[in-house]
Amino acid sequence: MLKNFLKGIIIGVANVLPGVSGGTLAVVLNVYDKLTEAVGNFLTAPIEKKIEYAKFLSQIGLGAVVGIIVFAGVISKLYTLYPRWTTIVFLILILPSIPLVLKGEKFLKKDNILAFLGGVVCTAIFIYVTKILVGEEVTRTATSIFTLSYGIKLFFCGIVAAGAMVIPGISGSLLLMIMGEYYNVLGYIKSFNILPLSFFATGTAIGLILVAKGINVLLNKYRSYTLNFIVGIIVVSLIQIVEKLF
Repeated sequence: MLKNFLKGIIIGVANVLPGVSGGTLAVVLNVYDKLTEAVGNFLTAPIEKKIEYAKFLSQIGLGAVVGIIVFAGVISKLYTLYPRWTTIVFLILILPSIPLVLKGEKFLKKDNILAFLGGVVCTAIFIYVTKILVGEEVTRTATSIFTLSYGIKLFFCGIVAAGAMVIPGISGSLLLMIMGEYYNVLGYIKSFNILPLSFFATGTAIGLILVAKGINVLLNKYRSYTLNFIVGIIVVSLIQIVEKLF
């Protein structure tokens, strides 16, 4: 129990840091397979298996919550005091994730290049559509007045970020940064702002269940395509973060 709790703390801390993948650390800590199995199969498992999954997920989950809460305040403070340097450090953390994701894969194959371009295009479209639909709310602050449209955006951000948390080599916090909500979510966690966090948490729960189920299928059947698509997402995210420095 204690070992799982401590592993959960490490995974939680990783999910707060843009560029550091909670999924990767779950692999390193030897809990990734069991984690994705428990999350993805929980709803359809028999009652005995549900109890086993619930015990495991509660231990990992409690540790992750502790790690997130503790480090959310620290990172939020650093960004307030040193925004440029904090962003530069995040960039340094992100860069090594690219060779990590593509380890053992042949990038220059035609199909892999197309998958990479697909990741670039889809991410660019997502960012553009988000800005069009949400408008000025993309650049809102954590102290802005809460609206239903913004709550819906947080809900979908939770789904996307949770999905990224399941994938080794890609950071959920990194995608939150792309969508302009990373520092807002940190602020909500730090101040225990329940209303926006409830929208985000609901999306996160749904995203974890859906993606944990699907990611095993994609990685088992289309591993190279999936990983190159992920790298396309990372490259666009790097461009987005660099833009924040100017």
